[in-house]
Amino acid sequence: MLLSRIRTFKNLTTTLKPLQNNRYYKFSNAEASKNAKFDRNAHFEDPVNEWVDPSKRWLLGGWLLLCAGGVYFMVLLGGYTRLTHSGLSMTKWKPIEYVYPRNQADWEKEFDYYKQFPEYQHTPIDLEKFKKIFIVEYLHRVSGSTLGALYVLPLAAFTAMKWIKPQYAKRLGAIGGLGLLQGLIGWWMVKSGLDRPKPEYQQKPRVSTYRLTVHLSMALSLYSLLIWNAATLFKKPQHLQITPENYKTHLKFRGLGIGLIHLVAINLLTGAAMAGIDAGKVFNTWPTMNGQIVPANLFKASPFYKNFFENVVMVQFNHRNAAYLTYAFGSYITYLAYKSNLPKQARYMCFALYGVLNYQLLTGIVALLNQVQVHSGSIHQFNALNVLTASLLLCHSVRRPSVPYRNYLKQFV
Repeated sequence: MLLSRIRTFKNLTTTLKPLQNNRYYKFSNAEASKNAKFDRNAHFEDPVNEWVDPSKRWLLGGWLLLCAGGVYFMVLLGGYTRLTHSGLSMTKWKPIEYVYPRNQADWEKEFDYYKQFPEYQHTPIDLEKFKKIFIVEYLHRVSGSTLGALYVLPLAAFTAMKWIKPQYAKRLGAIGGLGLLQGLIGWWMVKSGLDRPKPEYQQKPRVSTYRLTVHLSMALSLYSLLIWNAATLFKKPQHLQITPENYKTHLKFRGLGIGLIHLVAINLLTGAAMAGIDAGKVFNTWPTMNGQIVPANLFKASPFYKNFFENVVMVQFNHRNAAYLTYAFGSYITYLAYKSNLPKQARYMCFALYGVLNYQLLTGIVALLNQVQVHSGSIHQFNALNVLTASLLLCHSVRRPSVPYRNYLKQFV
């Protein structure tokens, strides 16, 4: 009987032991977390090492930055093409084999073809004027084809040499797919200006303001993706900058940065709508709109949504007020950065952002007062990209750290 009880006790002890160990483990972890001290030298793996060969990250970052620079140039050239009314001069889409006119006969052949479309029939021009606008559009298209080759061919080579790992190659391949789609969207946009008749909201044959907005949105998305990925390869991982003391501030500015990016995007899209219907040619006064703060006829178009794209009054009103809101929000971020304990890199990006925001406000006013001439309009569009770049780099500087480092930080925050 005694032996039987001893065996039962041993079995019970064996059964409860794992539960006791688990309870002790939880208690030990809680105590460890409570008494732990932040180790600045703790080792955490850089997530980028899972994407690319670590010894090639600077080279790959330089390649992506070069491609981003190409998109930057394309956007500026596209804006210049719009301002000089050059976009409808090439009336055929031949992405690869389109040959530049070599002699007088070639030029006259291109010109005769151009004469068949609404733009020439609405506003006739001579051959010399046609040559000038044709060169601008030709350069824009050739630049697009060249940029595509600059991206796709190295991507294939770097992937084959295993400098880029499969997981990251898929991401970069998706960006390349968006670039191809952008070329198709470009022709879809141009074709809208070659169709008859012209839309009621345009005084002369132009591309669709809706398609122009889609085309610009895709270009800016490509630019943003390339800049973000290039910055990720160039910059040090976040665990080298974020500490328990500045982590909450870091998270706060991450939210502010995301909000700023959305405001900048709204500005850019309303700017595309401005260009699509030449809304900068009216209400050329500041700070009021011909003496009015809220002008009449804001909602004259029907159905309602057309006011945001086809009504020059609403389009300019939206662009002005989006600019004021973005400037105020950017100023607020800069003020907070000056008083905060953000890492130096993020603080400097806030100050750089404030500088380009001030310049953008100035160039916008000058462009408006001058009825968006080619020179003032080009400068305004050029600096709009600088505002986007500064906003992206600010968001990147306050991006999330890796999951293991976030879990480690939570013990001390």
